[in-house]
Amino acid sequence: MQHDSLTSTFLFPGQGAYLAGVFSACREAFPVIADELSQVDEYSLRAGGPAVASLLTDPASPTLDRLLENDVPALSLAIFASQIVAARLCREEFGLSPALLVGHSFGEFAALVVSGALTLEEGVTLVVARDRALRASGASGGMVAVEAGFRRVEHLVAAVADRSLSIAADNAYDQVVVSGTTTAVAHLAAVAGALGVKATVLRVPYPFHNHQLLGRANELFARTVTTITPRVPRIAVHSPVLGRRVETPGDVLEVLSSHLVRPVRFLDALHTIRGEGETRFAECGARSTLVDLATTTLAGISTSAPFRRRADDTGVLAEVRALDAGAETARPMPDPQPAAPAPVPAAQVPTPAPVAVTPAPAEPVVEPVPAQRATSASGEPAGEEGGLVETKVLGELKTLYADAVGYPADVFEDNVELEADLGIDSIRQTELLQRARKRYDVPEADHIRITDYTTLESIAGLIVELSHQGARV
Repeated sequence: MQHDSLTSTFLFPGQGAYLAGVFSACREAFPVIADELSQVDEYSLRAGGPAVASLLTDPASPTLDRLLENDVPALSLAIFASQIVAARLCREEFGLSPALLVGHSFGEFAALVVSGALTLEEGVTLVVARDRALRASGASGGMVAVEAGFRRVEHLVAAVADRSLSIAADNAYDQVVVSGTTTAVAHLAAVAGALGVKATVLRVPYPFHNHQLLGRANELFARTVTTITPRVPRIAVHSPVLGRRVETPGDVLEVLSSHLVRPVRFLDALHTIRGEGETRFAECGARSTLVDLATTTLAGISTSAPFRRRADDTGVLAEVRALDAGAETARPMPDPQPAAPAPVPAAQVPTPAPVAVTPAPAEPVVEPVPAQRATSASGEPAGEEGGLVETKVLGELKTLYADAVGYPADVFEDNVELEADLGIDSIRQTELLQRARKRYDVPEADHIRITDYTTLESIAGLIVELSHQGARV
């Protein structure tokens, strides 16, 4: 749709980069979406995998949280498919030309397909086989995102002295992800918290990038890897797992056969790429995890995430044009989201920490809008004497949220979804909810999940409900 080709580095995010119905508002404008998804489904069914087209074209599809609970194989393939579609749109419809391809963790699969090193059928077959190997291995564990630099996190891991812990991803100056057993991850988070270092346990299906815990899964998956014959990439690929360019078929096999157990050096990759003169970065996939990390890490760049939220073709193309704006004039971005190999914060709303503009632990969740409350939890009208009035709270929340994320208040229309429509990730939502809780002096809400409150209306209802609970104590 653009006449002049704009050279850019294409970034492919990892396991949590999913947004239900991400292409739903623009699929009519871009017929290639249906074509590509149909091909992915055909190859997947042939390999014994799931069909996922509806997950990406129907906004009522299961959310990230639901798929993590019930269907990780479908989630993985949907993430891969969304990246393949996004890259094709960037090249064929948006006028972007990839100078370099970079995948984060699982995103390396899509990068290799787009480069021509793998066919689409090979890529789909590998994704299906990867999930099959993970399930067959019986692997379990967790991950935690620590807001500290690599060396400090190394010292924290050493202090905990649990052999299952392994640094999984070095994403930014103050974001490192660690994987291990569930117990070890919880212990590390507690130790970090005691030292004043914010650590967020992530909801993930497996402890990615951990040789001790995923060694068996890696061996099983490697058997499938040996059945393919990759080619030399036609487009340059930089692998954060290898820490260098992918130049030969042997390099392709090395990435695939080791990505489950080797760490992701994304911060190093960003420095290398910027040092080579690259200044434009486009995210090929749902959300904006990687370009947000790039924005907080690198100077003198411009970025675009066409599918940071569900948008029609006009909204998507407006996002693409951010690359033309240049580093100085590109439109303001919300606080960055982190890029853990599979990011969704654990279910509990954490005790509030000061809100910072550092990347939070990554890939937030989008949930269906919960039923809006017409009354308080006690069944009484939300404006009873001495209590909070829900409509008044809603108006004040619009101002609070707008000021915090840098959006005009009028974008918070009735029942607009904070993440799917506005791109405010669940980590940021958690921080903002804690601000609201403090503002209205309502009790802590350890029993709730932030992913159940996806609109300001639902959050206003929650605040009123909590205020009544506090009044009854």
